[in-house]
Amino acid sequence: MAVDEAMLLAHARGFAPPTLRFYGWNPECLSLGRLQKQLPDAVREKERAEISNTGISNGKVKGVDRNEDDEKETAADFDVVRRPTGGRAVWHAQEITYCAVVRAELLPPEARSVEGAYRWLSEGFLRGLQLLGLPVALAPGGVKANGPNCFAVSASCDFVANGKKLIGAAQCRAEDAILQHGSLLLSIDENRWRNLAGGPMDSAISLRELGNFSRDAVVEALCAGFAATANVRWQPDGLGTRESELAQLLWERKYVRPEWTFGAKVAAEALQKIEAMLQV
Repeated sequence: MAVDEAMLLAHARGFAPPTLRFYGWNPECLSLGRLQKQLPDAVREKERAEISNTGISNGKVKGVDRNEDDEKETAADFDVVRRPTGGRAVWHAQEITYCAVVRAELLPPEARSVEGAYRWLSEGFLRGLQLLGLPVALAPGGVKANGPNCFAVSASCDFVANGKKLIGAAQCRAEDAILQHGSLLLSIDENRWRNLAGGPMDSAISLRELGNFSRDAVVEALCAGFAATANVRWQPDGLGTRESELAQLLWERKYVRPEWTFGAKVAAEALQKIEAMLQV
């Protein structure tokens, strides 16, 4: 998350180009939406443990990853982080996560609003998935979420296959720059999702249920689809020096801090340091 926000801020200030990043999670992790207040029970348990000083700091806590239908309940450590983007809780395990960063001024006029940007960015990924022969479409939306689990319902910016949610997406902005996150499920661990993200996965589907595709093949198709739709040519690259330094600062001053994880708050001193680095 620190890397993604660093990419966003660097691009907003003109230090970095538009970027499309793909990655996975190791260790597995639960992420929360930036403004999410309805938290899964497992996260509330972690918060209480942190407050009572009995939990493990920096994002780990003992939680239950089995339900009463299992042979035995066991305790397991899990990481939790709050995203810079909106939305609800996502359990990141077997999936492909993407992060797209671009300034609104570089988009067509009709794609500069929140909804327009969602649609424009999603069209490229939709085309990529269709190159794989997948029966994917943008969700119609209009369904109100009433739980903490992101994949319990589909918004108009999400992708569905066979009527079930395959990719969830969320956005945030910094000045004129847009960051869009998306999670493509490769497989689903029902117990983990239910007990950590806080809800059933009856409305979700994984790529494994649709066919046998390698991670590399999926990423290649997504890049190709987006390039064709946006008329861009990708150049593989790593983080610039400014992005790397900014990511380190964001990690230390924001993303490992309990006040951000549980309360979506950042200390004024941290904000000042981040702004100072952007001024260099």
